[in-house]
Amino acid sequence: MPLVGHSVDFAFNPFDTVADLLANYGVGDAVGLDVVGLGDLYVVAHPDHFERALVTERDAVTKGHEFEAAFGDAVVASEGDNWRRQRAELDPFFTRGRVNEHAPVMRQQIERRLETWPQSGTLSLETEMKSMALEVIFATVLGRKLDIGADERVRAASDGLNGRFAPASWVLPAWVPTPSRRRFRRAEKMLREEVQQLIETADEDSLTKRLTDALGSDYPETAESLENQLIGMIFAGHETTALALTYTVYVLAAHPDVRKQAVEEVDRVVSDSPVTVDELGRLPVLERVIKEALRLYPPVHTIPRETTKPLPVGERTIPAGSDLHLSVIRVHRDERWYDEPFSFDPDRWTKAIDRPVYAYLPFGAGPRSCLGRAFALTEMKIVLATMLREFEIDWGKDKPIEIMPEMTTQPKGQTPLVVRRR
Repeated sequence: MPLVGHSVDFAFNPFDTVADLLANYGVGDAVGLDVVGLGDLYVVAHPDHFERALVTERDAVTKGHEFEAAFGDAVVASEGDNWRRQRAELDPFFTRGRVNEHAPVMRQQIERRLETWPQSGTLSLETEMKSMALEVIFATVLGRKLDIGADERVRAASDGLNGRFAPASWVLPAWVPTPSRRRFRRAEKMLREEVQQLIETADEDSLTKRLTDALGSDYPETAESLENQLIGMIFAGHETTALALTYTVYVLAAHPDVRKQAVEEVDRVVSDSPVTVDELGRLPVLERVIKEALRLYPPVHTIPRETTKPLPVGERTIPAGSDLHLSVIRVHRDERWYDEPFSFDPDRWTKAIDRPVYAYLPFGAGPRSCLGRAFALTEMKIVLATMLREFEIDWGKDKPIEIMPEMTTQPKGQTPLVVRRR
């Protein structure tokens, strides 16, 4: 459109806009958009382009100004030596061994949340999974147990962080005070107050305590850096896991045949005992369900970057200083890599298919892949195994779930989950 380019379509229907442009105008699975708030925006949707941007030529891209504006110098936004220092400090908290140590606390928080569910009734799936994931990250990593039914200020603020990245805000200059940007600022202010209290009261064995004790050293150097890190951890540590759980529970609720297989497996492996890490490796059906849910509904639908120098992608070269989106959801739903890509089929992962490595990346790829991958997958398996053992579930709508893009892949409208205690 004159003056505004693709801004209107991108703001109100970014998934379809990008799909249509790639289909009709894309050259080598890359297309350029003219978006007012971003200028030239390039979207790429091919495993080879992902590999180049995230692995082989990763020095040609950076996380970008939006991440820095949102999370300061936290690990989710930092670059270069600062990022390397932070990863060295944070990695020990997310190794497989440390995650296994967290598992009993995860289970306690999950069981505590499930105890609040009714004997039978309908719940908001999205709300329950967000509450559960937030309670887990606070209890295991940050060093404080949230009160069930209380701490609403913390819960509302944690949800509000996603507001900065609504497409309607992307298409406007950074100085425009959109409702979603104001929501983000209110959320950030509340969470900064919360983490200041958390720093004073955190458990001895928590990441919060470790970073507090290191304050003034190589990292973190300042109290603001410490706060930025904890706010970034709250966002990254609960938002994507909660969405992954939302979509995985949804596909189980909406597909009775697959659900039956998963329940039979859980009953056989877990029985009446608490779910521990020893059982998690003996749940292959549940493993495939999770993997397929993350393919069809990746919580991070696009990986935003900025180019620091020209980046060749197929027949195009994206100029330096451009906004770049790696469209994960487009590749995950591409028929070149997946038969019937819009269908939920966990059995596809039992077949030996020669597809590119970077055709599946719900946790990103390369050195900057998700720090909490093992943590999230362990949490998801404990949630699902415990829930399926305790409850019968069903989807409470007569139509499939709908999604919309913010920084993460958000459910659109109500997410009713019908539950009945077994």
